[in-house]
Amino acid sequence: MKVPNFSLPKHRSVTIAIVVAGVVSMALMSWYATAVVPDGNWFFTGHYACHFCDIDSRIRDVLTVKNGGVLYTYIDHREYFTYPTAALFLFWPLIWFSHFWAVTGWNFLTLLCYAGLVALGWRHVRGTLTWRTLGVSMMATTLGVMIFPTMALCLAMGQTASMLAIMVALDYLAIRGRGRGVLTGIAAAIKLYPALVVLVWLYRRQWREAFTAIGSAVATTLLAWIIWPRHSWDFFHRMLSGREVSHFHAKIHWRSTSSSPYSFFFRPPFNGSAWESTLGMLTLIAVALFSVWLAARLWKRGYPLSSFVVVVMGSTLSAPVVWDHYFVWVLLLPLVALEVGFKSPAGLAALWSTILLMVPWGLARDENFSDIGFTPTTVFIFFVRNALLFGSLLILATLAKVPERTTTELTAPQSN
Repeated sequence: MKVPNFSLPKHRSVTIAIVVAGVVSMALMSWYATAVVPDGNWFFTGHYACHFCDIDSRIRDVLTVKNGGVLYTYIDHREYFTYPTAALFLFWPLIWFSHFWAVTGWNFLTLLCYAGLVALGWRHVRGTLTWRTLGVSMMATTLGVMIFPTMALCLAMGQTASMLAIMVALDYLAIRGRGRGVLTGIAAAIKLYPALVVLVWLYRRQWREAFTAIGSAVATTLLAWIIWPRHSWDFFHRMLSGREVSHFHAKIHWRSTSSSPYSFFFRPPFNGSAWESTLGMLTLIAVALFSVWLAARLWKRGYPLSSFVVVVMGSTLSAPVVWDHYFVWVLLLPLVALEVGFKSPAGLAALWSTILLMVPWGLARDENFSDIGFTPTTVFIFFVRNALLFGSLLILATLAKVPERTTTELTAPQSN
C-alpha cells in the first residue's frame, strides 16, 4: 500500500512558515500588551499616563448608552466621547466579550490593520502582493511596535487610528468600481478626519467616488441618528457650539503635546492670543488645501502610495488636535522613500521623519515649562514639542518637487 505524501514543496512550506510566524508574532504582541500595559507607564518606547484609557472609556460609553444614560455629558473629563454617534457601531461589539478578550482582540485588529497598510504600500511600490509579503508585513508590524512610540501608544491606549486608516487605504489604493468610496464614507462617519479624501476625489473630478463616500457617510450617520437620536443631536449641538476645540486652549497637555499646526501657536514663543488663534486656523486650512492639491498631483505623476500618505498626513495635520498615536503612516515612510527614490530630497525627508518617529519625544516636552526668551533650554523644548510636526511638513514640502515618472518606471518594480 502506497503511503500518501503529505510533504509540501520547499517554497510553499517556507511561505506558510512566514505567514504563520507573522500571525503568531501579532497574536503574542496582542496578548503581551493586554498583560503588561496595566502594570506600568511604559510599553517598549511608548510612555503613557493611563493604560487602555481610550478603549476602557469606550466600553463604559457603550454600556452607558445601553443602560439609557447620556453619552455626551461632561466635556472636560478624561477621555470623554469625542466621536460622532455613528462610532458606536465600531465600539459596540466590545461589550460582547470579557474585558481581557475585548482588549486583546482590539489589539490584534489594530496590528492587523497596520500590517494591511504595509502590504498595500508594498503592492503599489513593487507591483506585487504575495503571501510572503503579508507574513513579512505582519512581522514588520510587530517589530514596529517595539521601535516606534506612536505605535506602542496606539496599543497601550486602545486607539482607532490604524482601523480608520486601512478603511481609507482600501478605498484609495485597492478597491475599484462602484463600491469605491463606501469605506471612506463609513470612516468619516466614525471620525471626521478621513473626509479630506472626498476633497481629493472632487479635485480630481472623480465624481462617483466622491459622491459614493458622501452618500455612505450620510447613510451611516442617519442610521445612527435613527437608533440613537438623542445622542446624535447632542453631538451636533456640541460641534456647533465650538466648545469641542476651544476647551483645549487651557489644557497644558494639549499645548505641549499636540502636533497640530494650530496648537503650535499656543505655546512659546506664542501664547494663543486672538490673532494667533486665527492664524492657527488659517494654517489648518492652508495645510488641508495644499494636501488636496499635492495628493492629486502625486497620483497624476505616478506615485499612488505617496499620494495616499499625503492624504492621511493632510487629514491629520489639518485638525486642531494631533496626538502622537495619530501618526499611523509611520511604517509607510520607508516605502515612500522607495517609491520616490532614497536619494531624492523627498526620500531623504521620509527617512529622516522615520528616525524622528523613533524618538520618545513625550519625555522631554515638559508640560509645565512655560519660560520665554532665547536660551538653549527654550530652543530645545521648542524643537522637541514640534519635532513631529516639522518632520511631517518637511515630507509634504519635498514631495511637491518630485518629477513625473516615466512609462518605464510605472511598469517596472522600483529599485534604487
